Amino acid sequence: MSWPAEALPRLHERHFRSLRASLTRHSRLLRLLLYAYVVLITCPIRYWPLQAGIDQSWRFALNYASSQGSAVASKIVFMMGPLFYLISPQNIGDNLAQGLLFQAGLWLVLATIFTDVFFWAGFPLRNLALFSFCLALATQLFWFNYVGTDDLMLTGALLLIVVFYLRGSLVRYLGALTLVGALPMFKLSAAMVGLSALAGFLVERAVDRRWKALTDAAYIVAVPAVVTTALCFCVMPSLQSVLYYLRGSVQVIGGYSSAASLPGPDIVFVSAFEALAVLAVFLGFQAASAPRLARFYVLLLALPVFFSFKHGFVRNDTHALLFFCFIALALALVSLTLKLDKTGASWVVPLALVFFMIWQDNVSFGSILGLHHPTGARAAWMLWGALRFDNLKHRLDDSITSFPERSRIEPELAKLIGDSSVASLSADFTNLAAARMRLELYPVVERCTAYTPYLDRLNAAWIREQGSKFLVFDGRAIDGRDPWAETPAMWLEIYRWYDARLLGPRNLLLERRAGPRFTRLETISRFRMESTGELRFPVSSDDVFWTVNCGYSTKGRLLKLLFRVPEVLMSVHQLDGSTRSARVIPEVLVSPVLGNYLPGDLSQFYAVFDPGGQRRYSVDHVLFNTSGNSAYSSSCDVEMLRVIQ
Repeated sequence: MSWPAEALPRLHERHFRSLRASLTRHSRLLRLLLYAYVVLITCPIRYWPLQAGIDQSWRFALNYASSQGSAVASKIVFMMGPLFYLISPQNIGDNLAQGLLFQAGLWLVLATIFTDVFFWAGFPLRNLALFSFCLALATQLFWFNYVGTDDLMLTGALLLIVVFYLRGSLVRYLGALTLVGALPMFKLSAAMVGLSALAGFLVERAVDRRWKALTDAAYIVAVPAVVTTALCFCVMPSLQSVLYYLRGSVQVIGGYSSAASLPGPDIVFVSAFEALAVLAVFLGFQAASAPRLARFYVLLLALPVFFSFKHGFVRNDTHALLFFCFIALALALVSLTLKLDKTGASWVVPLALVFFMIWQDNVSFGSILGLHHPTGARAAWMLWGALRFDNLKHRLDDSITSFPERSRIEPELAKLIGDSSVASLSADFTNLAAARMRLELYPVVERCTAYTPYLDRLNAAWIREQGSKFLVFDGRAIDGRDPWAETPAMWLEIYRWYDARLLGPRNLLLERRAGPRFTRLETISRFRMESTGELRFPVSSDDVFWTVNCGYSTKGRLLKLLFRVPEVLMSVHQLDGSTRSARVIPEVLVSPVLGNYLPGDLSQFYAVFDPGGQRRYSVDHVLFNTSGNSAYSSSCDVEMLRVIQ
């Protein structure tokens, strides 16, 4: 059969029209599927049972403090923020219901932002596909250590800034500023990252628009400040409590580099350099087609990338994945505007696959279990659980019944405590909650986080003025620290006000005295000592205390600001010839530390606090050492003190 010549053009036109319509339908479907996938993997629904562990303990404590009302919560130094319980709720009081309602509202906000990105802003489908791939590699950032929802809020703010820069609309700009303004109530460090991104954006506007950028600057100054202030006074009862929270949070952030520094394998830094190189090539490729846009990304992301590097590598353990995930987020943002024609795709797609291999080695560690966040499986499971709210509450309550037996408080200690008030000196103290005891929280709820003199003295004041009837301690400290020298001001007050009551298999029970053990400390001598020197104690049956004041060198101050400082080790030598080594935090040693009877294990702690017992050990000297002598002053001021009854 032959077609008339005049019919062939109409057939070809009809065929191409049908093919174009089919491709349009398929592209719309793919765009919709990518949108649904991104909305799923950024689902902020979170809730947690009561579990044993250090991180689980502070999560419980912040939930517990929030449930006690603003009067109690305002006396707590929140390591995250006073509204932390909304992003990581437990079934304590109304926290679970309030948290899930907040998370549902936040999810709606995020879904709206992604609707803007996928359907209203006009980004090509291939760019959205690359964006989705890179964002999936950032998802561990949204789940790390039971938090991460604050990083979801930050992600939403960054996306709004990018789209505002490209497409305009005051609504987008105000939305981004509102999200950044809310961040201090959830995590102050996340707010610092958000503000640093806004600062970079403002520099870009000043370069690009000069005096016209004053309007943008006014919004950046006013909107986050108004939002933060409004939330502060809604949550906290007074200006004093607001200032207390801010000062405490600044102390926690400022002391992190010296207290939490943890060296790790150097090979991770090679991977970090490779990840940065991929981001740099992405930005270079962007600069080839749109130099202004590349400059915008550099200024927007420079400080946030630095903060993520410091946060990830101060503790060079699993925290390192935070850096790689933030680089993935940065790649996702840049992916929205790359020129992905045939030539561009041939450069960018292989680079994205290179980053995926880096991500596998440093985030998922080559395990299939590392894919439950990028695939959305974890988010879907949490969402399904939240939809069955009554069943969820029962399941979370059952976690107390199924609390591990080996982690529970000893029955003999529980019997003595009864319904009296009790606080824990241990890093892991959910055992007291599992026993349904009358738990009291001191200001820095995790003693190991009171790593500056200010924070240590806050806890010391609580012990002195309103300490609970009983204290429980398991004898351990994190990061190989010396248990007593970790928070010496607090231990001084504990020693003044508490006696040993019972030594159990896992815990020591201390009971508050009717009066103080001693009234004050008197100076015996003052002298200077080399920063890596030896500190000898006089032979005495009385307690001898010491303080050491060692400052940082210029190099040390820079290291603390930009990265991490070398750890300081203290070797404790006993008269019987035995030696133990532990890490110390130099800043807190300005408070008196017990010297000649410095305890190192539970039995020695019991001997120190036992009012009628004999101490069968004695410490004659301690030796300080560090691998980074140049980070500290060459000499330190030392003071020896004794107890005055």
